[in-house]
Amino acid sequence: MVFYLFAPQFQGKQLPKGDINAYLGSSQEVREYRAETGEPGLWTGTSFGGMPTFQISQPPNGNQLKKVQRPLWGFMGRPAGYFFAGMLCCYLLLVLVGVNPWLSIVGALAAGLATNGFVLFKAGHMTKVMTVFYLPLIAAGILVAFRKRYVWGGLIFALGMGLALLANHPQMLYYFGITLPFFGVARLVYDARRGQLAHFGKATAVLVLGLLLALGSGAGALLTTQEYTAETMRGGQKLETVVKTDKNQADAAVPDDGLEWDYAMQWSNGWLDLLATYSPNAAGGGNGTIVKRATDFGQAMRQAGFQIPATFAAPTYHGSLPFTEGPAYLGAVVWALFLFGLFTARRPVAIWLGLGTLFIFLLSMGKNFAGMNRLLHDHLPLLSSFRAHSSALSISTFMMATLGVIGVNDWLNRLAAEPARARKQLLYAGVTAAVAGWFVAVVVPALITFSGGNDAATLQRFTGGQAKDVAGLVDALVETRRNMFIADAWRSFLFVGLTFGALILMFRKTVSPLIGAVLLAALVTVDFVGVNADRIPQDAWQRKQRPAAAFPPTAADQTILADPDPHFRVFNRTVNPFSDATTSYHHKSIGGYSAVKMRRIQDVIDGYLARNERQYDYNYPARQDQALFNMFNVKWFILPGQNGQPRAQQNPAAYGPAWLVSNIQTVGSSDEEFRALGSVPDLKETAIVHQEYADALAGLVPTGEGTVELTEYTPERLTYRFNSASEQFVVFSEMWYGPDLGWTLTVDGEPTELVRANYLLRGARVPAGQHTLVMEFRPRSYYTGKTLATICSLLIVLGILGYGGYQLYRMRSEEATV
Repeated sequence: MVFYLFAPQFQGKQLPKGDINAYLGSSQEVREYRAETGEPGLWTGTSFGGMPTFQISQPPNGNQLKKVQRPLWGFMGRPAGYFFAGMLCCYLLLVLVGVNPWLSIVGALAAGLATNGFVLFKAGHMTKVMTVFYLPLIAAGILVAFRKRYVWGGLIFALGMGLALLANHPQMLYYFGITLPFFGVARLVYDARRGQLAHFGKATAVLVLGLLLALGSGAGALLTTQEYTAETMRGGQKLETVVKTDKNQADAAVPDDGLEWDYAMQWSNGWLDLLATYSPNAAGGGNGTIVKRATDFGQAMRQAGFQIPATFAAPTYHGSLPFTEGPAYLGAVVWALFLFGLFTARRPVAIWLGLGTLFIFLLSMGKNFAGMNRLLHDHLPLLSSFRAHSSALSISTFMMATLGVIGVNDWLNRLAAEPARARKQLLYAGVTAAVAGWFVAVVVPALITFSGGNDAATLQRFTGGQAKDVAGLVDALVETRRNMFIADAWRSFLFVGLTFGALILMFRKTVSPLIGAVLLAALVTVDFVGVNADRIPQDAWQRKQRPAAAFPPTAADQTILADPDPHFRVFNRTVNPFSDATTSYHHKSIGGYSAVKMRRIQDVIDGYLARNERQYDYNYPARQDQALFNMFNVKWFILPGQNGQPRAQQNPAAYGPAWLVSNIQTVGSSDEEFRALGSVPDLKETAIVHQEYADALAGLVPTGEGTVELTEYTPERLTYRFNSASEQFVVFSEMWYGPDLGWTLTVDGEPTELVRANYLLRGARVPAGQHTLVMEFRPRSYYTGKTLATICSLLIVLGILGYGGYQLYRMRSEEATV
């Protein structure tokens, strides 16, 4: 199947992926550094003035489970290897819990072909895709352990969890984890009623041991991520007063940790987005759904004088998300099997996967189901660190498919012994599915308007402001959406009917379970392939190109790159500077792209650099961006030039990589420290320092006389030459990350304390004389975690190989004895 779906990959082509280009831009410096030196590359200076690379390009972390990935990928590259792994992991889950191998193929296809996976891949969310695809192995370990195969269960659970941690998308793993209490409670009640609490304890114990091994295998990433998160936007506020933005309310409270509610809930599904898991165009598909010229909207566009092709991308989406590449379609066939599994699967599994799926659906609604989600956001540990809860639907794919296939398998096993019960289960599930499908196709269209809140503005942009009768185009767009909804609803109803038709044939023994499994597999494939074709059309594939080809230097870039001084930063005003990584590919940028920017730079962006775009009554003075850019050592600006071509403009006032100040202004709070950035007359003369560093600076009376210059630069090590006749305070134009998080400073080899200056820069007290200053980044969390990861991941791999070998030896011994 993957050879068919991704045939262009094997012809040397690839898919363009938005977030991958952001990754390439952000990681260019560290990738080059690693290739040239073999060093881990834990810091980069090319994004937001400097930041750790832990969530940009994961450094080598000792996890030996990487060697297991290649076989799971079928020794193929992405995307084929990823989707093969997704299918294989779900297949292994089902086979390991006793499902017929042929029927297991149905679940494997459903997990690997779900439209949501293709949408995520096209958007470049690689780590999210891989984490979701490894989740079935975690579930397999849990279910195998509770089938009294304790060692295998613990080892498989450790492997699945370790691989999911290696994929490095904790959000998806967290969402799956918070469904496990449903299974735990259901299984505890089940075992208690049967007097098997000892079994429950053993299974739980081996899973806890497996979890510890998995956490150890991922320690290289987990410890650094935990440490870094506390310093990012997701780690709570550094200020006593929230910086006002268009993403939070004016009276927003300061959270102790995590993200503000409004920011975290920007991406929240609505009811139509959930309905799109059953009927793909329930919310209009995506922002650029392909429609035909013959549609109402197409005809209206032609009548308005626009030349449009036979098929074109239209703004049909009218759900609750800001925008989307496409629906999180989980499949009509999968929905039918899921409903069937609710009636037929063994109770602990049905409760877990059924209630767990419902919980995930409601969680994905975020602010649109605020009664539950506000409570969870405020009180459930770690949840407030994540945004885009709409993505929680990604984990529902395998959960629904697994419940459905296990339900069919259990039902087939029950068929001979309890035919009457099996008949009732088929009848109840079929009637439920039929009524639900009829309701969606007939009742729902009468209850919704099919209009979006910004349709007029969207169509003005869509037509380049040339539309004269916008209201008429809106009406035509609404009618096209209505027709799309109804057509897709009946399409899904048909697939549900065909699914239950196959189950009826198996019940009546008209076809064997094998043929029934083939029929279900065919339905799953046809259902998804028909929808997925619009997500990744064949003409979207392109010939592979080198990363540099995606970032060709402009004339402005070439001018800047010709500067003989390598130690400066760049600010690009021709792009959205704080959500675009193209500048970081060629230069050390004060902007960039990251969903986990450090909190202090985000505060400065919101409170100063992007302030002119917002109409708020701030409680601290504004200042010209230029003063802060000078402090950030922005020597070059990229500005719009003639004919839209970028041009380079030099800033001779940039302070340089480091400077000596003649005054230190001590402040008593973080708010004062932040406000002083807008009130200190000259940031080159005066350093702003929080009173927490008063002891380190006691008795220091700087004059600013002398010199300090950067002589050597690598991302992880900076060397300066200092010369002054008296003791001075140096401010380095380097982002603060600390204290005690890895950056150290030595003066002629002797350790010296780093001090935070100007809210987000580093400073230091340096004695009189000529000195060599060396700053290095060596976080203990990384090196400790790497050692732990090596040990624990080897234990998992050796445990699986050793126990597997032992079981094989025992089987052969028993055969020889017989």
